Amino acid sequence: GTCINNTSVMMFKKGSFEIGATVYPVAIKYDPQFGDAFWNSSKYGMVTYLLRMMTSWAIVCSVWYLPPMTRQPEEDAVQFANRVKSAIARQGGLVDLLW
Repeated sequence: GTCINNTSVMMFKKGSFEIGATVYPVAIKYDPQFGDAFWNSSKYGMVTYLLRMMTSWAIVCSVWYLPPMTRQPEEDAVQFANRVKSAIARQGGLVDLLW
């Protein structure tokens, strides 16, 4: 999955959710206290971003390991992906985007 600026979770691609495997969701949220870990390409070039990251005092983040999730018999891959995405968003205090 993908996070947007540490505020929202975007739609997951369904391929990983079609194979019937158990998914082990992880929610990660960065703490901007010592520096912003996200690259705003309209504000900074890649070299500037890398220099900012390499010279920041620390990159702090919270990591939550959620319980394993399996696809329910009545779910298709998209519904399963959305259920996992919602669980990650809830745990990380992020907005669950529909797209």
